[in-house]
Amino acid sequence: MKKSIKLTGALIAALVMNAAFAAQGFNMSTAHIMDADKDGKITKEEYMKHSKDMAAWEKMDTNKDGMLDEKEIKIGFNDK
Repeated sequence: MKKSIKLTGALIAALVMNAAFAAQGFNMSTAHIMDADKDGKITKEEYMKHSKDMAAWEKMDTNKDGMLDEKEIKIGFNDK
């Protein structure tokens, strides 16, 4: 029972986060949410938990290292 409650909570949280991202677009607030391990970078895996927009990822990951650093994040949400 506890496991199903936790799973339901996680699913609801994921839906809310995806809806928030869709409404806000990519900005520093959503970047901080995406950065699950709080290392200041967003990996492709972290990004994909919140967005499936691979065209945006390809545009933002300018050095093609598979993660977005602070510079790429700032450029990404300012370059609309």
